[in-house]
Amino acid sequence: MKSFLFSTDNDRGGVILCDLDTLPEAVEYLQQRFKGVVRVEQGRDYWSVEEGFGSLPAPSEPELNTETSQSG
Repeated sequence: MKSFLFSTDNDRGGVILCDLDTLPEAVEYLQQRFKGVVRVEQGRDYWSVEEGFGSLPAPSEPELNTETSQSG
């Protein structure tokens, strides 16, 4: 089972746990089940009315400070 986060055009939505395997399947299912679905997310992957399918970038690793402080 997978969980999908969704929102609608009237600022409602929620999380649905289902047996669907892919985000496109979830988008189709949620649009049939709920009126006005505008965004569906699973992990870093998403679908939105404005952008279509996409993925959020991976978080960047924090840079290590290579400078050493000297006390004197």
